[in-house]
Amino acid sequence: MDNKVIGLIAVIGSSIGTIAYALFVEGAAGGFGNFLSIPSFGIVVGVGGGFTYMRKHTLKKKQIGAALKDDFILAGWIGCIMGFILMGAGAGLEGGLDNLGGGLSASIVTVLYGYMLGPIVEAFMNE
Repeated sequence: MDNKVIGLIAVIGSSIGTIAYALFVEGAAGGFGNFLSIPSFGIVVGVGGGFTYMRKHTLKKKQIGAALKDDFILAGWIGCIMGFILMGAGAGLEGGLDNLGGGLSASIVTVLYGYMLGPIVEAFMNE
């Protein structure tokens, strides 16, 4: 269990450190808020967890972590596609084409969440 906690601290610390470096040292646009999205988190956890739950009866106990990982990543991509559809329909383009970058970055956050949460959940679910 200690290696899982140390690994989790390393993942979170290096992620936050990289973002902070890009924002404050390199002068990248935006802020930490660009990486925080409750709807994106809800899509990844809700859709990914739902997919795993639907086929839970076909999985062995040791396979649930790997299934959640795969389904979280898939849900991240589904959330990204949903964001692209909303952008194309105009929901993410209130400011015209000048706002396209913001809508695109918001869509991609779901993919980030899927790829970050999937391996973390798999590590803690598997023995």
